[in-house]
Amino acid sequence: MLGLDKLHVYDAHLIFRALTRRFNILMLKMDIKNAHWETRGVFVSSTQALKEQAFPTLLSGPFANMTLSEMRKYAWMNMTREKTLEFPSYRDFVCHQLGSEGCEFSMAMYAAKRKYGEESTFSVYELIEASSNDSHDYCRPPGGLSDIVSALERSAKRLGVKMYAREKVKAIHRKGNMFTVDTDNFTVSARKLIIAVPSTPFEEISGDVPGDIKRNAFFKAILADSSFKAVAVYSYPWWENITSLHNLTLKPFERFFSAASCLVSIMPYR
Repeated sequence: MLGLDKLHVYDAHLIFRALTRRFNILMLKMDIKNAHWETRGVFVSSTQALKEQAFPTLLSGPFANMTLSEMRKYAWMNMTREKTLEFPSYRDFVCHQLGSEGCEFSMAMYAAKRKYGEESTFSVYELIEASSNDSHDYCRPPGGLSDIVSALERSAKRLGVKMYAREKVKAIHRKGNMFTVDTDNFTVSARKLIIAVPSTPFEEISGDVPGDIKRNAFFKAILADSSFKAVAVYSYPWWENITSLHNLTLKPFERFFSAASCLVSIMPYR
């Protein structure tokens, strides 16, 4: 899944890439580099420097000559689906494979410690398997991902879809082969229903349909995820001088990882 408030799409987001092709939305490859790391009071520009300055004990022993990428490959060496079940927590798995310092070194690449700790080893294994052939090229439309939302809106309106904004859903019921949705001002019936609501506000919706979903084990397994806002600051509005989208190249941005701060991306301003 990908929220439409994201900064980018990469090739693993198959549904969104299919949408961009369907609506002929130009997708531009983004130049992204991991440029800065900060943890334990150390601010560096490479993972090797981070290892040397913040995790010096890793300079001796089995991981002395390994990069962070090589350490992660070592951790997954000879792992199978069955073996992942021996480590319900992904953090426990990494600590077991790399030791406590190796675990902390790997964790420095995650801005949200909570997510890192609560992920299951099995789910991470499945994700790695599913994305093993992806190039992970980052792309986005010239106008941002809102271009996709706008294209969806235009397509829906051409098909006669009615849209109601700022209507709080109070209840959802199933009546035979129909669904009814009650809001503060309307009651709408439909044969098919798509529910795209975060789990927290969904808890406030009553009715037999939400009740069935809330009792489902998959719904209970949904974990909250951290989100970050990004701000791009430029010395001048370069986008106002663009005459052709086909000649447009997106400005690159750098990513910053910190175990003490929520800032994870730095957009260029010069």
